[in-house]
Amino acid sequence: MKTFLFVFIGGGLGSSLRFYLSLIENSSNLKWIPTIGTNILGCLLLGGFLAAFHKEQLSHQWYVLLGIGFCGGLTTFSTFSAELFSFLKNGSYASAMWYLILSISLGIVAAGTSYKFTEAYLLKS
Repeated sequence: MKTFLFVFIGGGLGSSLRFYLSLIENSSNLKWIPTIGTNILGCLLLGGFLAAFHKEQLSHQWYVLLGIGFCGGLTTFSTFSAELFSFLKNGSYASAMWYLILSISLGIVAAGTSYKFTEAYLLKS
């Protein structure tokens, strides 16, 4: 039950931050920028949290709160999917392809880079 509470608290904080960031960033015509930016931020954070957890520098409870709860609430696959669908529905196939490629590739690079950086420079051996 304690684990669910950590996920709940972390998820609420992550979702609140995502909403706040979308309000700040959503002033441009490129409405997908907040989503991709927030998802990349979440990938960066999750990579670091995962590295710390694997090196036993972050307890299971903290990983559940920050990695699963916070990053899970911060990032949003549903919004990404809806925006991708919107590109396709409007016939913007090139934009849809770029959005898909950038979101996935930058997310993987961000998580991997953060993991390696955290492991190499921020954690004690």
